[in-house]
Amino acid sequence: MDIQLIQVPYDSGHKDRRTGRGPGYFLQHGLEETLRTQGHSVSSNLIGAKTSFTTEVGTAFELNRLLAEKVKLAREQGRFPIVLAGNCNSCLGTIAGIGEDHLGVVWLDAHGDFNTPETTLSGFFDGMGLAIAAGRCWTSLVRTIPGFQILSEENIVHIGARDLDATEEEMMKQSPLELVPLAGNIHEVLNNVFDRLSQRVRQIYLHVDMDILDTGEALPNHLAVPGGLSVEVVEAIIGMLKERFEICAGAITSFDPDYDKEDQVLEAGIRIIKAFVA
Repeated sequence: MDIQLIQVPYDSGHKDRRTGRGPGYFLQHGLEETLRTQGHSVSSNLIGAKTSFTTEVGTAFELNRLLAEKVKLAREQGRFPIVLAGNCNSCLGTIAGIGEDHLGVVWLDAHGDFNTPETTLSGFFDGMGLAIAAGRCWTSLVRTIPGFQILSEENIVHIGARDLDATEEEMMKQSPLELVPLAGNIHEVLNNVFDRLSQRVRQIYLHVDMDILDTGEALPNHLAVPGGLSVEVVEAIIGMLKERFEICAGAITSFDPDYDKEDQVLEAGIRIIKAFVA
């Protein structure tokens, strides 16, 4: 497979800080070489903000506009885009770059990322990425991303949320999106969920926040919470998706190497990326 790695090494508008260090850490520790040994052709590029005045929201949208162009170009060249990003709001540029009218999103994350400015208790912009993609907030700024189209919430599957604000959780439960908890027989549940989604869409964007992982297995960042999935289950979920859908682009986000004392998250992330392109 021809793979395009796209690094967005920013957290809250700041380059190479906290989870903004994750994208480069993957490449410094042999991601490209690992993929090439699997028989893939690999190219890599890095996105950098051009404005000198950093603001969390303004810089995030600037990065997403640049990312949309890179993802679109990769797809036009027949390359599979893998976005390595510090923040989850990178989904906006990736979705815009994919440019499909009827796109599904499968989102693995300990957090909902479904807050709005009216519901957030932390004020953390990156807790709003999925809500923005669904057209619930920041509607003027998101239109500045070339090619962006609002997602239909019925085509969103959110897996693994276990740290939600109360109002955020209520909004997600009232939404037509599928909110899949980590309880019961998750494989059976997801088989049914993915079968339903496959009746509406053929192409998906696959988003993996590294805090989907069980913190007993890997600690990816300061926002990680107990519970989560093993890397083997994440790999199995990706396999289930590939049986039913075309994955148009994948993302790995929210990895802060300072928390990964024994490179467990690094190794898990590389395994997940390999599953993207297996």
